[in-house]
Amino acid sequence: MASFNNPGYVVQRWHTTLIMCASTIIPFIGNLWLPRIINVLETVGAICHVAFFFAGIVTLAVMAEKSSTEYVFQTLTHDISGWRNPTVAWGIGLITAVYPLAGFDSVIHMSDEVKQAHTRVPRSIIFSVGMNGLMQLIYMITVLFTIGDVDRASASPLPIIEVYYQATGSKAATNLFMFMLVYIIFVSFFNIFASVSRLIWAFSKDEGLPFSHTFAKVHPELRVPVNALCLSGLCVCILALINIASSTAFNALISLPAMGLYLSYFLPILFLFWRRTISARPLPIPWGPFKLGAAGAYINVGALCYIVFTFVWMPLPTILPVDRFNMNYAGPILGAIILGAAVDWSWKGRKRFQVPVANRALQ
Repeated sequence: MASFNNPGYVVQRWHTTLIMCASTIIPFIGNLWLPRIINVLETVGAICHVAFFFAGIVTLAVMAEKSSTEYVFQTLTHDISGWRNPTVAWGIGLITAVYPLAGFDSVIHMSDEVKQAHTRVPRSIIFSVGMNGLMQLIYMITVLFTIGDVDRASASPLPIIEVYYQATGSKAATNLFMFMLVYIIFVSFFNIFASVSRLIWAFSKDEGLPFSHTFAKVHPELRVPVNALCLSGLCVCILALINIASSTAFNALISLPAMGLYLSYFLPILFLFWRRTISARPLPIPWGPFKLGAAGAYINVGALCYIVFTFVWMPLPTILPVDRFNMNYAGPILGAIILGAAVDWSWKGRKRFQVPVANRALQ
């Protein structure tokens, strides 16, 4: 937005790092001293999410120059990145659509603070993915029909800015729509910090992390896992510093969440499917009040196939030819993280960690 409003402004990597740190400090403070406002912010953010969605597509549909139906549904642009195989280019481009629909499991991290979590949590997951997937589809079809000059949009550092600017012809209006997007993302940071800190706290409570005793503490007065929250905020700021030295290394790090999330989804689904289908099992599956019945096994298979398909494309570089600057380092880094976790597990983790489900079953 700064570049859009000031054409002479030259973005420096340390500018971006400072913005990231500032965007971390505010939700950190909100979670630490004002946890009650998170529910209010989430409610306001949800309302704005829907309101801005309709405002955005109506504005584009009414004011923008229209693309042809052939361009929207029959044109595949695949040779700009260097990948000449259209299937490979399409598969790599799929990551852009896949990533916004990941992270729906974050509500599980807050399940200790949700009433009737056994039913409300899975319903929230299904509703969020279904609703946001539908909204994403409608929005992107609208953008493709109203994209305007494709070359101008693709040359912009953030193409959606150019799309709105071509449609409205007004910098003020474009800034308003960009503020809508930024506000929704910023509000989500409050929930992200709350979710990740609870995940660290819960895993530490079960002795699943190094120094678990420290991160499993809950502040007696603030009633939040302060140490876990500090760890989350500190990690974000440290990772943001990497951007000063190398934007390539930083981009590799921000590619990791999609791979890590999909890997974390794959294993439980695989184990559940295995448990469903093996003929001899020592104990029946302890189903809760929410279950998918006979359709569950087929949904498991569909989910596993989908995850494998998308996971294949995630480690590939997005631009050819590959060099040390555009290499996708997410795969090697994820491998190093898995290796580090395996070492910790072999050294001390297997001795200190007790699976909480197994403990309850024994009790």
